[in-house]
Amino acid sequence: MFDSKSPVVKFAGYFIISLFLLIIIISFGMPNVCVRFNMPSTVVAAVNGKNIDVADFARFREQFQMQRDPKLDSIILDRLIMHELLWQYTQKLDFDASDERVGKMLRANFTDPTTGKYNPEALKNYMQSYHLSFPKLENMVRRDIAINDFNSSIMTGLAISKNDAREEYICQNSKIQIRYAFLSKQDLMKRYAERISVTDEEIAAEMKNNPGELKDPATDKDRIKEKLAEKKISSIEEELLSKINAIASIGGSFAEAAVLLQGSGGISEIFTPGDPLKEQGGRGGNLAPIENSETFRETCMNLTIGASSEPIRTSGGIYIFTPVMKQIYPKDPSEADLKTLADEMQRDRSNSIMNNILLQFRERAKIIKNLNTDQ
Repeated sequence: MFDSKSPVVKFAGYFIISLFLLIIIISFGMPNVCVRFNMPSTVVAAVNGKNIDVADFARFREQFQMQRDPKLDSIILDRLIMHELLWQYTQKLDFDASDERVGKMLRANFTDPTTGKYNPEALKNYMQSYHLSFPKLENMVRRDIAINDFNSSIMTGLAISKNDAREEYICQNSKIQIRYAFLSKQDLMKRYAERISVTDEEIAAEMKNNPGELKDPATDKDRIKEKLAEKKISSIEEELLSKINAIASIGGSFAEAAVLLQGSGGISEIFTPGDPLKEQGGRGGNLAPIENSETFRETCMNLTIGASSEPIRTSGGIYIFTPVMKQIYPKDPSEADLKTLADEMQRDRSNSIMNNILLQFRERAKIIKNLNTDQ
């Protein structure tokens, strides 16, 4: 999302506690994005009333491209706006840096590594190169320190345990294949058509016992009939679920449960836990209900080959599955591998949540664009 050369990149991917989102919504209200609305030519955008001028944009653009490319300017401006949103976000949470810390950071950044002495000439050249005044540079450093503090405070609550990293490592290095069976709701209704049929006597009894159901004489009968049929379908499903759960609870076989279910079936492609679940041979079977179920996530790796899973009930029908092949990585990873993976997991989770939150932050911000690619 942010370029790696940007000083904000190191921190922008970190996790944001969901509580902070409430502050964003309250602070900035509903979306308000305009383009070229009565703004001076020296301003390329305004974010919640804070102007971004041409010089800010030019400096930021230099981080992404050696040569000008007007086609990318709009994208770069969007990134700059996200930078400003992130800065405003940290300010709302009262993250700031003292003058002393800003001064120390500047001296550290412009200290000659060979002599260990502060190099004011390097500071001057840097400011000239990026068209910066000293107050402007101080503000940039203050912003980066505040963002760093903000993300450091969040990172303390995002530690990945060794057990979590070990389980992820095993998953990444394991392979599984499953067989499944599926009874669609439509097939269930056909099979038990007699049991789910609703008689006129049942409809009349329901109308008598529940007069509150009567709303429109033209539609009451059909609506109540559908409701009673749905109750019967649900009752049949509950019977099936109970019988299959009884098989699964004692480690019973998938074959036994599949005979009881009497549905269609198939085999998945070999997959790594966490990867999308696909039908073998690209047949296009919908395995998402299995993949997205808590039963699959929590039991697939530990389920014995040939043993039936607990049933997965969905709006479309009932699924069961069993592993037909499992290659579970047998070795414990090294401490170095664990640390590398834990850091990677931390970054991935942070990036995902940060991106989502910043997008919502932007949607609720008041943003005005005034980009002229000739600038």
